[in-house]
Amino acid sequence: MTRKGDMTPTHSNADSLDDGRLSAPAAVRNASAIVAALADWLPASGRALEIAAGTGEHAVALARANPGLDWQPTDIDPARLASIDAWRAAEGVKNMRVAVVLDATTPDWTVEPVRVVYLANLMHLLPEIGATNVVRGAARALEAGGQFCVYGPFRLGGTFRSEGDAAFHARLTAAEPSIGYKDFEWIETVAAKAGLNRVALIEMPANNLVAIFKKP
Repeated sequence: MTRKGDMTPTHSNADSLDDGRLSAPAAVRNASAIVAALADWLPASGRALEIAAGTGEHAVALARANPGLDWQPTDIDPARLASIDAWRAAEGVKNMRVAVVLDATTPDWTVEPVRVVYLANLMHLLPEIGATNVVRGAARALEAGGQFCVYGPFRLGGTFRSEGDAAFHARLTAAEPSIGYKDFEWIETVAAKAGLNRVALIEMPANNLVAIFKKP
């Protein structure tokens, strides 16, 4: 969901561990599949920016699998930022930076140029304007030839990909009418207008997708 008064997602489906780490069952389930899906697409070196890194479980998995990348996780929630750093410490991932605050749903956000922007399970939790700001900001952040990697659930051709997806979307919109599943074609159009070309669309478990966009 989004917090009232802003357009940034909250994360309530995580368990607390004794050392400050948070663990989300979905992140545990899908991390290895995402690492495998991105293996042929991520560059061997460069800076990577993860938007809304959540518990930090994807960050440690992807940073460990790509030791040549300098992985920078971000989030807006203090508990999540602490969890990301606790996972970094517990796993000893040397190429993962300390988490920093970044609200990528705001207009005109900027960071130092990066080779990769990655986000997971975010677009359906944002209003269209927030999702648009994320995509436009990713395009600004990327170096020429860089990749924008997006994981999550989408509609295709206006159609939900399962009954479970339709039900989840209904729950989201009942709680906050401005959010919910996006048509992938809409995301692709926003990306194209921002100067990003879609180069891959990868089927993932549980009816999710990984989309790879490239900046020429």
